[in-house]
Amino acid sequence: AFFVDDAEAWVQATQTSKTVDAEARTVQMTFERDGHAETEYKFEATFEELNAKTKVLPPLCNPPQLEGIDDLTSLSYLNEPAVLHNLQARYAMHNIYTYSGIVLVALNPFARVPLYSQDTLEAYAGRMRGELEPHLFAISEDAFQGMVRDRRNQTIIVSGESGAGKTMSAKYIMRYFASAHDDTKAQDAAPDAISRVEEQILATNPVLESFGNAKTTRNDNSSRFGKFLEIRFNERHAIEAAYIRTYLLERSRLVYQPASERNYHVFYQLLAGADKDMRTRLGLPADAATAWDSFNYTRQGGSGQIANVDDAKEFEHTSNALGVIGVTTEQQGHIHALLAALLHIGNIDITGASERVGAAIATDDTACARAVELLQIDSTLFCKWLTKRQIVTRSEKIVSNMTRAQALVVRDSVAKFLYAHLFDWIVRAINQALTCGDSSAPTASFIGVLDIYGFEHFEHNSFEQFCINYANEKLQQNFNRHVFKLEQEEYQREQLENWTFVDFQDNQPCIDLIEGKLGILALLDEECRLQQGTDANFAEKMYKQFAAPGPKPKPDAPAAFFQKPRFGACEFTVRHYAHDVAYEAEGFIEKNKDTVPEEIQNVLKASQGSLLP
Repeated sequence: AFFVDDAEAWVQATQTSKTVDAEARTVQMTFERDGHAETEYKFEATFEELNAKTKVLPPLCNPPQLEGIDDLTSLSYLNEPAVLHNLQARYAMHNIYTYSGIVLVALNPFARVPLYSQDTLEAYAGRMRGELEPHLFAISEDAFQGMVRDRRNQTIIVSGESGAGKTMSAKYIMRYFASAHDDTKAQDAAPDAISRVEEQILATNPVLESFGNAKTTRNDNSSRFGKFLEIRFNERHAIEAAYIRTYLLERSRLVYQPASERNYHVFYQLLAGADKDMRTRLGLPADAATAWDSFNYTRQGGSGQIANVDDAKEFEHTSNALGVIGVTTEQQGHIHALLAALLHIGNIDITGASERVGAAIATDDTACARAVELLQIDSTLFCKWLTKRQIVTRSEKIVSNMTRAQALVVRDSVAKFLYAHLFDWIVRAINQALTCGDSSAPTASFIGVLDIYGFEHFEHNSFEQFCINYANEKLQQNFNRHVFKLEQEEYQREQLENWTFVDFQDNQPCIDLIEGKLGILALLDEECRLQQGTDANFAEKMYKQFAAPGPKPKPDAPAAFFQKPRFGACEFTVRHYAHDVAYEAEGFIEKNKDTVPEEIQNVLKASQGSLLP
């Protein structure tokens, strides 16, 4: 049986004695830990406790012949420690992939492994799942055969916590579809066009990673956005096009990075890889090694380099990939100018101690001069609306001063707005290339690959983590529905014998807490609509709605998944399926609004720059 252990979570132990007292209606068992004879475990319970399930027998181990089996559903005893032990046994044998029915469980090896060569890829092409060892390529081939055989569109969902290896898995899946069935090309009327699309699909990886990934405490190449890639096939099952949808770009990373983290890769690549002429034109420091430390938006985390990563070479790879997807050299120049302008915006020095004095920008501020020059916008109007706000009434327009803190918020909002616009432009450029300019053209079938943020739980969790974890709750619900609900409903319809209903944690109440009629998101939107809405009021509304004094909520009620902190204001905890996460409500209102004043937008619209709104 398995027993809980503080150091190793679970350990195996063998029963050494068992006493059943029918008169006293009690059970006593003694176990000795495997490999540690000095460690003994005892289990005692009454018949009544066992029947009422107030005490549960220790989870049973599986027989030795099932040690390291490649499908978890084949285990005789399917419980948490048995699953973890089997995964650990396979990992020790350098098998990082294990099936769990229709699901492939992948463990990050945190090292390069020889599992993705062209020979391996071709070995899985045309093979049924189960013929070879569990692999990403087997799941990919299963999806391809399902599309061909059943004539139904397929989707592969890549999920897991931050740093689990989702981005790399999605890349190998994309590579499989672009390379595995080359024989279809010979039958196609335009083989060169198909080959070009496949090359462009693979080129999207370095581009989107450069503009959408960043170094975090968990992962040196963490995706800070969600991505759904739709790979479109023609009637002959050859790739003819693709289309990308993106979700939840982490805008706030542009203006703030926690300790030891970085901004988006592309900024460090530009600062390290720009040549002398480009540095002069963009106003970047001459020393490539320390240039990141010259800008507020790249130095906050105190980490400018990533071990074993050459940002200058990555800049070259990104530029080449942009060329493959059809972004011209001239357009890349506009992208570089916009990126440099964002760095200079972060260095604009705004002064002013109070609203009466008003925020101000010095007329000789070099960062501001560089930014407006690169953006090709009106310097006077830009500086004016960074430090002043306009209120429109029925009869007049009132212009008032902003405090320095308010002006800094506007400055950062402008930077986030511009970067999000650039990111969307790049995605549109990718789709223009992948669909040959016609994204609405009918397609015979497609296979989708969803790669979205993993569950996040940091020391400080804010609005970004809340949105990410909400998305993961929805993914977990989808997993529960397919693996437990639908499967067991099928068993019931078929009236299978010798089958016991598998109990599982349904996370619907947690989702209702977040998205319900009077859920957290509804309360947040309500507070955002108020002119004097504050984070503190938002937190107070949640406390009244979900943590009011009175009877304890039922275990399956949404309120049971909400906790009010004992000490400290503007915080709340959500009991997610993966972990309880404490969120800091400070900043929720501003981040949910994420607005740029209309006057600033008008200044940007008047720009001569080709990439600006």
